[in-house]
Amino acid sequence: MNPLRIKVFTYFTLTISSSCEIQMNKWLTENPNIEIVNMLQSESMAAKKDQIERNMSLTVLYRQT
Repeated sequence: MNPLRIKVFTYFTLTISSSCEIQMNKWLTENPNIEIVNMLQSESMAAKKDQIERNMSLTVLYRQT
């Protein structure tokens, strides 16, 4: 059995954006021979000069098939 690996996607933005989704879809397309074991998502927000900064992390645990 192949070992587990981790891929972390992070994105910081002052607007609502789907960039993390775009990054992940691109990575999945480039890596069709993987088995996703688990995914974790975390989000946070911070006030910056009258704006809200959105921080998102998506962690994928996978193994090569």
